[in-house]
Amino acid sequence: GFPRLRDPALAARAAHTRPRVSGRGPPTGALGAAALSRAMGHDAPLPDTGTLRSDMLAFALGAAAWAGSPVGRGVMKALMSDGDDPEVRALVHDLLRARSEGPLALFARAQARGELSAEADIHMALTIIAGALSHHICVEGATVTPGFVHRLVTMVADGLHLSPGSEGASVVRN
Repeated sequence: GFPRLRDPALAARAAHTRPRVSGRGPPTGALGAAALSRAMGHDAPLPDTGTLRSDMLAFALGAAAWAGSPVGRGVMKALMSDGDDPEVRALVHDLLRARSEGPLALFARAQARGELSAEADIHMALTIIAGALSHHICVEGATVTPGFVHRLVTMVADGLHLSPGSEGASVVRN
């Protein structure tokens, strides 16, 4: 978890003085942000298959692979155990906001192709996918299989009210 970032041995490995990492002040700071960013960061290109459903599937399979990895599981456990810390929440919020451009681009392309309405509740679709993956891994302790991801994406895409004759989706907020 993030409190371990106060460890003097970590400070030495990070080439910082003990007070900068383990002294007074926040337990995470820039070191926490860098660690979280590195652990969550993957520079895989965004899928661009031509349809929202298949883009969502490819993206969700990549996210599931990361979340099921030892690093992904560790990050998710740390976030769950330290999630009530205001600094950790701020770090996660900032990082997720910065990283949201990728998934949002999938939906923007679908809107440009006419597959998804401008009123689509994209945030809800992303929340459902992320929440289901997190629950499956962290709460149920289950392995995410491609079949699980296919069913999840199908449910979300169907909830987005697929346009007739389209693999894309359209959603209106209620």
